[in-house]
Formats: sequence, structure tokens, C-alpha cells
Amino acid sequence: MSFLKYKKYSIEIRNRFFLILFAWLICLNTCYYCKEIILFAIVKSNNSFLELSNKPYFIVTNVTEVFYVYFELVLFISNQIAIFVLIHQLFMFLSLGLYQFEFTKLKLLFKLFALSWLFSFILLIKLIVPFSWKFFLSFQEGSTATNTVSFFLEVKLNEYLHYFISVYYICLISCQFLTLLIIALTSLSKELKNIKAFRRLFYIIFIIFSTVITPPDILSQIFISSILILAYEITIFLKKIKTSMVTN
Repeated sequence: MSFLKYKKYSIEIRNRFFLILFAWLICLNTCYYCKEIILFAIVKSNNSFLELSNKPYFIVTNVTEVFYVYFELVLFISNQIAIFVLIHQLFMFLSLGLYQFEFTKLKLLFKLFALSWLFSFILLIKLIVPFSWKFFLSFQEGSTATNTVSFFLEVKLNEYLHYFISVYYICLISCQFLTLLIIALTSLSKELKNIKAFRRLFYIIFIIFSTVITPPDILSQIFISSILILAYEITIFLKKIKTSMVTN
């Protein structure tokens, strides 16, 4: 009887593996077909870079460099989608052996990490990449203004892609770690009277997080910290309302 169960589970794991592989191949094919649009969308998000010319401009020093950059970009996007599909399939596989309350908690955890993933990507596109690129370009502008040592940036296509991917992983890991830390600390302060004791700790964590993911610019650090603190205070306010409604 147990052998039949193991065989059933192995067949299910194999089917889910082929489903993930099929999704990865579909994403790979679709992304390669739209590779120019994806690259343009990544570059267009950087307003500071586009200020240098009327349209995106890169230099290449190898005949095959453009192909390898496109392939690396397509592989990067497909892997991210495949990881998300893998986590979802793992969640669906484990959900069959969980109690209802365990399934509810795991489902909430999956949603929180998915929202954190989406938030990190929006933060990367809208704020971190433009601000960091503008900060690095300030050295070129400063050298031109003082007329001491002149710098002129000629951006290589593969170097810009590596820069974008590295910043993406830093932002993603930081947001996921922050989400996990907030969940852990919130579970330690379920009572409203204990939330005030953890408020200062949360504020310190938000400031450190904003310092890590943003360039050394005080305005961007204050902006990110203010958003996180505001979101935390709104969460506490909603929790108070929910508690008062349950009490009444």
C-alpha cells in the first residue's frame, strides 16, 4: 500500500516538474521573441540614462555581444518566472497534506512574499535604478563643471545588463528579508500593548533597509524610510480597528 502511495507521489512530482519545465520553455521562447521590447522597457525606466541622448545608446566591442546579451536577458526573465511557478507548484503539492489553518497561514505567507517580490520590482524600476544611475553620473557632471579631470561615460550593453541584474537581486533579497523579519517580529508582538515596544526596532530596521537598497543619497533614503514607516503605522492602525471591532 505504501509503495503505491510513493509511486503516486513520484508521478505527481514528475508531472509538476514537466509542467515547470514546459512553463520555462514557453517563457524562454516568448521572451526571446520580445527581446527588443524587454530591453527597451528596462532601459526606458532609467530616465537619467535617457537624458544623455534622444534614444537609448550603447556600445558593443564584440560581434556576438548583442546576441549573448539578449540571451542572458531572456534567460534571466525566464528563470524568475520559473522560480515563481516552482514556488507555486511546491505550495500546491504541500497543501494536500496540511490542515486548514496551516493551509491558510501558508497561503498568506505565499501572498506576502509574492507582493514583496512585486514591490521590489516596482521599487527597482521606479526609484532605485534611476536614483543610483543619476548618483553615479554626478561624478561625470562634477568633473565637467570643475574642469579638473573629465569623465565621459560610454555604456557597454553587457555591463548595463549586469548592473541591472545585480541591483535587482540586491533589492529582491532585501525586500524578502525585510518581509520575513516583519512577519517574525509581528508574531512576537501580537498584543497591541507590545507593538509600541517593537516600534523603535522596526524604525531602525526600515532605516537600515533604505540605506542598503538606495544609493548614498539622503533624500532617497528618507523617502524609502518614510514609505515603510507609513505602511507600518497604517498596518497598526488597521489592526487596532480590527481588534476594537472584535471586542465590541
